[in-house]
Amino acid sequence: MSDVTGTVVGLVERVTELPDISAESRFHNLANWTSLSALRLLTDIEDEFGVQLDLRSYLAVNDVGQLSDLVSTALGDR
Repeated sequence: MSDVTGTVVGLVERVTELPDISAESRFHNLANWTSLSALRLLTDIEDEFGVQLDLRSYLAVNDVGQLSDLVSTALGDR
């Protein structure tokens, strides 16, 4: 697991208050996943990594691995 993925997994666990999140975890399957959780995660990611994600791209991801890829791409674009 990459450093980015590990950090994103930790942020998702913190926001959802669920253990055992993995890169394969799909957001719509998470019991505590709400629109508020999505916004909290977005701001946490932007704060943690110092990037600004495109909202449409962010909302289009289905799982934690895709989100990690989006963050990695944003980090590479700086």
